[in-house]
Parts: sequence; structure tokens; C-alpha cells
Amino acid sequence: MNSIGLSVYAAALVILFAKFVVTISLQGLDRIRGGRFRYPEDAAHWKGEVTADSDRCDRAQRLLRNDGEGQPYFFALGALYLVLGAWPLGAPIYFGVYTLSRVLHALWLFRGTQPHRNRAFGLGLLTLVVMAGHVAYEAVGRLY
Repeated sequence: MNSIGLSVYAAALVILFAKFVVTISLQGLDRIRGGRFRYPEDAAHWKGEVTADSDRCDRAQRLLRNDGEGQPYFFALGALYLVLGAWPLGAPIYFGVYTLSRVLHALWLFRGTQPHRNRAFGLGLLTLVVMAGHVAYEAVGRLY
């Protein structure tokens, strides 16, 4: 297995996990500071009110949902890419570009910046599509 690819994959996972922690922390701090909560038990505990989320909390929730829809494919495809021993230089490229695209997407989602957010999302999706093709190619090649 490609040790550089494995190291880059590990770094990508840590960065994406850190992005998750930052996102939920921003969401939690915004709710506590604003005293605005979605659930009655939270409002009662933190002495706030039950109300709709702030824009920041809403954006954080959309980011979490978006990550939950796409990142599992990155984790699976990246692991398969490494296990299949695909092109060694591809791992740092694919993993680095995908991770950077997701970090930029998050920043631009919080800032409300278009078309940058859409371009970052598209770059991440394109990276997954190309990586999936590469994984399929490697997998099929092992059948013969």
C-alpha cells in the first residue's frame, strides 16, 4: 500500500473531522449565546426560548447535511483507491483536492458567497467522479 497516499488520506480525514467539530461548535455557540433553541428541553436547560434557528445555525445544519450526503463516498472511494494500489501520485491529488474543495465550500457557505461555493462543490463532486472511475478501472483490471 502507498504510504504517502495513506498519510494523505489520514490527513484528509483529520481535516474533515476538524471541519465537522468547528461546524457543530459554531452552531452550538450561536444557539447558547443567542438563547434560541429548536427543542424545548434545550431551551429549558439553557434558559432560552424555542424558536427558529439563526441564519448561521441554519447554514451549519445545511453544511452538516451536505457533508453527510457526500463525504461517505469520499471515505469509501479513498479507502478502495488505497487498497487497490492505484496510481500513487493520484492519492495526494484526489485526496488533497477533495479536502480543499470541502473546506472552501464550508467557508463560502458560511459567508454566503456565490458562485465560489458552487464551484467548490462542483470541484469536490468532479474529484469524486474521477476517483470513482479510477477505482472502477483498477477493480475491473484485477478481474483479468
